[in-house]
Amino acid sequence: MRLSPFLSFFGVALGVYGAANLFIWFHLARVVPYLGAFKAPVVIAFWALAAAFPAGRVGGAFCRCALTDQLTILGSWYLGFMVYVLLLLVLVDALRLADHWVRVVPRSLAGGRGALAAFWAVLLLSAAVVAAGRWNARNPVVREYDLALKGMPREAPLRVAVASDLHVGLLVRNHWLADIIDTVNSTGPDVVLLVGDIVDSDVTRAQEEDLPGQLEKLSAPLGVFAVLGNHEFYSGAEEAARSFAEGGVTVLRDRSVVIDGAFTLAGRDDRTASLLGSTRKSLKTIEGVGGELPVIVMDHTPNDLGEAEEAGVALQVSGHTHRGQLWPFNFITSRLFEQDWGFLEKGGTLFYVSCGVGAWGPPIRTSSRPEVVVLNISFE
Repeated sequence: MRLSPFLSFFGVALGVYGAANLFIWFHLARVVPYLGAFKAPVVIAFWALAAAFPAGRVGGAFCRCALTDQLTILGSWYLGFMVYVLLLLVLVDALRLADHWVRVVPRSLAGGRGALAAFWAVLLLSAAVVAAGRWNARNPVVREYDLALKGMPREAPLRVAVASDLHVGLLVRNHWLADIIDTVNSTGPDVVLLVGDIVDSDVTRAQEEDLPGQLEKLSAPLGVFAVLGNHEFYSGAEEAARSFAEGGVTVLRDRSVVIDGAFTLAGRDDRTASLLGSTRKSLKTIEGVGGELPVIVMDHTPNDLGEAEEAGVALQVSGHTHRGQLWPFNFITSRLFEQDWGFLEKGGTLFYVSCGVGAWGPPIRTSSRPEVVVLNISFE
């Protein structure tokens, strides 16, 4: 295993997280003298919440217990709350800066009274955003599209349901997972494609939420298929694949199958495999790619899209991006990926990148609606 990239990422993430909380503390310290009896509880609550996420994640990695689980859950909620407190405080600072030139803050709100009013306003608005984001995360939409691929004509289109980024584990619990499964089944699919990151950071936690038992409830006469995403490799690829297979899911690891004589379905291990000392086949070397039947590829991370185009793939479905999950991070994912959500056509290849149906980190969504995608595929 190559630890350097992960240690570097962890260090940068912890540094950013620490800097964000120090920025918040700088503003909080200005209003603490005006909080009266709330002074000590607010200060203690802030530092406890700020420490919860790193303590829960790091502690759980070494010795998982009920305490580390609860710290991770609490810290995950705080992480989403922190983002919007931070953004609103930046806005408050911008207003204060503008007030030096143009009067934008009423005189009655100057000084400590104004700082205290801004403090409570920031907290209430951030809480409202988190509440709305939670509702959004728990209410996925079904998006349905009609596609025509080159191939042997059929009497009726094939209904292919696509779901990615479930992140089953400590935050996406059994009741949430059951709702996702019900949503997929409600579309009446012929085939179900689970495009990676089905589990979050620990397969054991997913199994505790009866992941195999829930996957068995997926109903698709032509089969349920999955590929491994980056989180499967973080949590243990082999164990994750076994867990999916126990639920009746066919895991495609750099191999392909023919679906009802209509198309070749190829599944690729995520590119994270190469960071962990493993390899994945190039797309052209997977048996069935380049044959007579049209090829549909499942590849979790939408990188190197030109490879699918060069291999003559008809359609590739991906996930991974969450479309940022929290606004305004969608502006970052749109820069990082050639396509971070929706359809893209390159040459003769069509790509669909799903924003996912679960959540990672904060159990909220503010930059996109979680989705189950149904592709009605006809052949001509």
